[in-house]
Order: sequence, then C-alpha cells, then structure tokens
Amino acid sequence: MNWLNWNDLLAPSNPYAAVLFGIILTIVVAFSIWVETRQIRTLFIAMISGGLTTIIGVGLLTMVGFY
Repeated sequence: MNWLNWNDLLAPSNPYAAVLFGIILTIVVAFSIWVETRQIRTLFIAMISGGLTTIIGVGLLTMVGFY
C-alpha cells in the first residue's frame, strides 16, 4: 500500500486514497443512520448515495486534473 500516505487523511494525494476514505466515511455515516432509524432500507440508501457521490466526485476531480 505505497499509494497511501499518512497525510492522505487531511487531503488525499491520489484518487485511490480518496475513494478509500470516501467509502470508509460512507460506511460510518450509513451505520450511524442505521443506529438512529433501525431500517435496512435507509442504510442501503445512504451507502449507495455516499458511494456514488464518492466515485463521481473522484472522477470529476481526476478529469479536471486535481490528482
């Protein structure tokens, strides 16, 4: 995992790190939503929307040359 640095927590330096931390954050947020609602449907909605947002965001940032 030489593509992951310690400072990627603050600002990801490559798209792989951004996707990894985006998915981790999505899982944490989806779990906290599930704890509050206890509905599997809202858990999956949060995971799908967070995952899509992460992937689309990283794709757009890669297209404009951020990474």
